[in-house]
Amino acid sequence: MRYAGVVLVFGFIAASLGRADAQATFADSICPEAVQYVVAVGKLRREDPPQQVYAAAQAVTDAYERCSGRMLSNGFREPQHYADTRAAQFAVVAARALIAMNRIDDAKRELSHWRPIAQQVVDWKTETEAFNSGDAGGTAYAGAGNHSNSRYHDSAKEIVSAIDAELGRIDAMNREVGRPQAQPSASPAPH
Repeated sequence: MRYAGVVLVFGFIAASLGRADAQATFADSICPEAVQYVVAVGKLRREDPPQQVYAAAQAVTDAYERCSGRMLSNGFREPQHYADTRAAQFAVVAARALIAMNRIDDAKRELSHWRPIAQQVVDWKTETEAFNSGDAGGTAYAGAGNHSNSRYHDSAKEIVSAIDAELGRIDAMNREVGRPQAQPSASPAPH
């Protein structure tokens, strides 16, 4: 019996060390400002209070939103798509925590904000590409690009589906609240 307890303790310690190493090695070269917040979310447990989950997820969402703005201002489309997709991903987590706290309107507002942004990543196609020819004059030509999807198309599509599912859940909750509940009929008082 004592052996089993020792094995469990060592197993727990090994799992904890493995988890800490995994978190310590997380890096984000596109949005390094988000790393500390992603690591904080990674430390959350299922039993943590929704307010704590919301605060951590919203911090990540905000960091990726700032990164997206920086990428957009520099004209970097794919990194912007990455940041938008990550922000929307954590916005879903934040909205779920808001729902758990019964802040339904806030959750709906959060999801409604991020849905079109994630949908833009899904809908985006590459544009025409300009390149220089190999001739001595260095004449620039514009050629038709391959009009492929964003690298983050599939992830963004999954996030749009998750957002739609949460919005549907919220609508169902709102319909339930709006329905009058069946009241038990009162028996007439005896005379």
